[in-house]
Amino acid sequence: MPLLSNLLAKDIPQTFYKLQLHVYASFFFFGLLGFIYLISPVVSRRTYLSENALSPGLVTNDIFISNEQIRQIIGQLRTGYKEKNISDVIQSMLLEHGIEAYKQTLDRNSTEENIYGIVRAPRLASTESIILVAPLHARLQSNSQQFKANLFGIAHTLAIGFALNRKPYMAKDIILLFPAQSENGTRVWLDAYFNTKPDSIPLDAHAGSIQAGLALEFPHEKFYSIDLRHNGINGQLPNLDLINTIVHLCDKNSIPASFYDIYIDLSSNELYIEYMKKSSRTLLINTLTLAIGIPNGVHGQFLHYRIEMITLYGSLTKRDQYQTSPVTIRAFDDVIEGFIRSLNNLLERFHQSFFFYLHINRRNFVSIATYMIPLGLIVAPALLRSLVLYMSFFTSSGTSSTMYITHGRTMKFDMNYSSMFLEILECVALSYVLIWIPMKLPYLIICQLTMSVSPILLRPFRSTERQFDYFQFILLLTGSALLGCLSLLNYSMAFLAACFLMPCYLFAGCSKFNHSIVKLFCRFLFLTILNPLVFLAFYHYLARLLMIGNFILPNFNQLSNDLDIYIASYRLYNAWTVDVVCLTIVPIWFLLYRSTYWIQI
Repeated sequence: MPLLSNLLAKDIPQTFYKLQLHVYASFFFFGLLGFIYLISPVVSRRTYLSENALSPGLVTNDIFISNEQIRQIIGQLRTGYKEKNISDVIQSMLLEHGIEAYKQTLDRNSTEENIYGIVRAPRLASTESIILVAPLHARLQSNSQQFKANLFGIAHTLAIGFALNRKPYMAKDIILLFPAQSENGTRVWLDAYFNTKPDSIPLDAHAGSIQAGLALEFPHEKFYSIDLRHNGINGQLPNLDLINTIVHLCDKNSIPASFYDIYIDLSSNELYIEYMKKSSRTLLINTLTLAIGIPNGVHGQFLHYRIEMITLYGSLTKRDQYQTSPVTIRAFDDVIEGFIRSLNNLLERFHQSFFFYLHINRRNFVSIATYMIPLGLIVAPALLRSLVLYMSFFTSSGTSSTMYITHGRTMKFDMNYSSMFLEILECVALSYVLIWIPMKLPYLIICQLTMSVSPILLRPFRSTERQFDYFQFILLLTGSALLGCLSLLNYSMAFLAACFLMPCYLFAGCSKFNHSIVKLFCRFLFLTILNPLVFLAFYHYLARLLMIGNFILPNFNQLSNDLDIYIASYRLYNAWTVDVVCLTIVPIWFLLYRSTYWIQI
């Protein structure tokens, strides 16, 4: 059997040449259908606990927190917010109950402070710890850009800390963190805790190595369900065992739990059609939100340090028509206690369950071994086409002094790399301008228009037909390698990039045909449908449509505002989504677009 690299064009059946366009299109559409098929119960897997040490915390409860105690704590917190001395109030409450309490200013010119306390474990030295985070302000459910005092979350964090102080079975320290400015305060505290920045203000005290934790965001004192938020920076996810532990505890205490505010009734009461619709929404939102690389809670900062963590958000949405009363304090405290007791039993960090997965609902997920298959089908046309082009470059008959000899085979043509190098250099240089301009929608439109008219302003690519095939071969291999590497870092981003780039490859190859109508049609597609800004607008509209769940009209002002918010978050979290798009995906698109203006010599 010959090696794949030794095959020649004559070894490919002629039938394939006639049907290769159909083959490439079939791979692409089967990949898209395969991604949607991931929601099928045949493909998705049932969640389970891989770590047996987590089980005891799901069984028994030891502490009791009364409603009166929570009301008393909330009353003191409300007074602290009114008098604008909330940090002093929280610190004094911690000290009154014998818990170490400290403050940390966000920077040397700021008056806002993080407050943190440490509940020391009585059984062991401070070698390991669990962290509970309650931001001083939580985002509203109706508007994520508006904040409200996180009274309920802070009160329960304090109450749990008071109840577990000096419990004889606690083998890990408990850190109670109350960050100001939510994500920004959390980042400042983590930088100081791990001493990752030389200019960070050192902390007054440390606990043990932080294994895992929980963030509580409850802008309302009454809530009807819990929304689990687990998206991390650059598509990072917490260990699946951590999420399964919370889901088990919520189900045990009859608290509805959801992802992305989409609740799926897994009993027989849910119609199969509704189950499939909600599962599709969950899967698509999961993919779209992970692709941008921005977390949906303060837990994202901890995942950056490989501390397993999720955010519990108190939702006002009623999950059942018969649900008339909010979640009780007793049920919620049992969830938090069970979570801490489960983590307290761990002898090592989370490692047994999955770190790469996509959620269908709270009880079903898709592992990396399954969801990689649709992406592989989508990218397969680029690899197949590059292989066909590669085999067409060589022949086994005859040799010549002007031809390149490789393993007994000779190239059919002389190679001139200068024209290809100049073309790639021009496109990459123009694309890199995106990194230096302000990331505002008007500037992006101007930059896009400049790229669109560049074939008229700059000299178009000129080469022979064989050299143009070699140029396409380089672009196909580059795109395939990029998507393959990106899929291992952020699958969701790789999937969206593949859905955008594969049609671009197809129509850029079709422009090789010497028909003016075909060339004009391909250029028209690149300027309209296959345009990065159009794809961005479509992504934004689809994400809003799925989030809201009802039909809405596209809103240009909303797109501009959301883009500004995203760029600010991107800089805060040091995400690399914009860098990947501007430095790799846009240059490949630009090269493919300019190839439609190719002139044969």
